[in-house]
Formats: sequence, C-alpha cells, structure tokens
Amino acid sequence: MKTTAFICLFCLVTFLGQAQLAPAKIYLVRNGLQSLGPLQFLTTLNPDKPIKIKNNGYVLIETDADSLGIIREATYSDNDNQLTTLKRKPIFVTFEQGKSYYFKIGGAAYSSHFDVEEMTERAFLLYVGLNDLGSNFTKYTLSKSGGLVKNTQ
Repeated sequence: MKTTAFICLFCLVTFLGQAQLAPAKIYLVRNGLQSLGPLQFLTTLNPDKPIKIKNNGYVLIETDADSLGIIREATYSDNDNQLTTLKRKPIFVTFEQGKSYYFKIGGAAYSSHFDVEEMTERAFLLYVGLNDLGSNFTKYTLSKSGGLVKNTQ
C-alpha cells in the first residue's frame, strides 16, 4: 500500500513540476490599420529592448514570468522643440504558466490610444491565415533570468 501511494505521489509531483516549467505563450497581431512603423512596447523584465509587432506579421512571446509589466513610451516635443521620450508607468498583466493567450492590437482611429482585443485561438488563426501573416512571425523569449531574446527562425 505504501508503495502504491509513493508511486502516485511521485507521479503527481512530476506532473506538477512539468506543468510549472511550461512557459506562457502570448500571441500578438496588429489589427488591419496600417502605420508607418511597427507597434512597439517595453517590458519591466527587460526595459531596454522593445518588442516590435510589424504590420505584416505577428509575434509570439514565451515567458516564464507569472506577470508581465508592459511599458509604453511616449515621444513629445518640449519647449525648445527637442524630442523627448517619456516612459509611462508600467501596466501589469498576469499570465498562467502553460497557457496560450491571443491578442489583436491596433491604433484607435484619430487617437494615440491602442485597442486591445483578446481572441480565441481559432479566431487568431483565421485572422492570420486570411491576411497571409502565417509565414512572417517573430518569436521572443522573455525570462526572469535572461531578459528578452529575439529568436531567429
């Protein structure tokens, strides 16, 4: 009886240990609005390297963090007509390890704000497929220990 209980406990611990190691996957795609440059933002795990979402592709971020602090920069002109970059206060979003999340992001019409829409996996795949974005994606690994790494395909 003790052997059976030990085996069950060992299997449970092994299963839970593997589930915690699986990263959260965050898929980001631009909505249909075109702009001159890619949408980009910074994270609190690596505030010096931006994550860029291009018009003609999508982004996959794999992270071992349970929350992601997102920072958006704002560029404005001061009194001397010098461009100044201001980092806004981070917004924290929680993610569950081992789960996948799908978002469509784009600029709101005539505004500096961004619309963010969470999508289902099927809606995301359909959007990517119908807009011929499937072959052009960028993968980032964002870890607590190593920061942001852009993976090459």
